[in-house]
Amino acid sequence: MPKTQHLFLCTGTTCTQEGVEDSLHRLSEKIAEKNIKNVRLTLCRCLGQCGEGPNMVIYGDGHDRSGTWYGHLTKETIDSFVSQHLLKGEKLAHLVRTPVD
Repeated sequence: MPKTQHLFLCTGTTCTQEGVEDSLHRLSEKIAEKNIKNVRLTLCRCLGQCGEGPNMVIYGDGHDRSGTWYGHLTKETIDSFVSQHLLKGEKLAHLVRTPVD
C-alpha cells in the first residue's frame, strides 16, 4: 500500500485573495477523478509564505522530512501537480519553494 501523503493547503487571507478556492476545487476534483486514495487534504489558516500563494506543503511524499513546499498554485497547475507529484512522485521544480521563516 502506498504511503499516505498529507497535503496542507493554505486558506489564509493572501492565498484566498490569490484564488486558492479555485485550486482547492480543482485539486479535489482531480483526486476523486484519478481515484487517489493515499492522499489526505487539510485546509489550514496560514503557512506563513505570503506573497508566494496560493501555498501548499506536502508531508509523507518521500522527498524531504520538512515536506515539499509549493507556491503559486493555480487551477491550471493542479493537473500537472496531480499527474506528476501525486501519481509519479516527481516534484514540479518551477513551483517548489523554500519556506521562509
